[in-house]
Amino acid sequence: MFFKEIDIYQLQDRSYFPYNRLSQVNFSFLRMFFLYSFGYIKRMKIINFIENMHNIYKDGLLFELVYVSIDNDNQLVYFSESYDDYCNKPQKPEINKLLENENFIELCKMDLVDYTVMTKDNFIHLLFAWDKIVDTLPPFALLYQDDQGWYDVMPFESQEAMDEFIADHTAIANIHE
Repeated sequence: MFFKEIDIYQLQDRSYFPYNRLSQVNFSFLRMFFLYSFGYIKRMKIINFIENMHNIYKDGLLFELVYVSIDNDNQLVYFSESYDDYCNKPQKPEINKLLENENFIELCKMDLVDYTVMTKDNFIHLLFAWDKIVDTLPPFALLYQDDQGWYDVMPFESQEAMDEFIADHTAIANIHE
């Protein structure tokens, strides 16, 4: 396994903050989701949120800085810019029509907006993994996407252990490039 992309978090005052600011677009939406929206899901209980993904949140959920669209037919979850971000962009008729219908999934599929997509199973896994990290509060957390496209998060007790883990899983990537 090697990493396609990583995002490092450091514990400060019982909250996690990004440690590296060099992430690609994929992680910017995940970062916003975990930093600004996860607390809402944790308060309502993760299992309740997952159960509601099939009916109440079936079309998606707007958070302050990120829109989470759930494609139940294809078992995918899209993370994209929030509606407010679109207002600041040049107006295009195709975007406006999809926005009126709140069809964020089509906006993503047509590459009209920046987004991150993952399987619904991966999203559920990440919710539980991030919750465990928030409950145990290790000094560092590594959010990554592996070479198979799977997103995961791991806790680390020291920066040295995390750096070694990253080095072990990025050296293979350099060989393939």
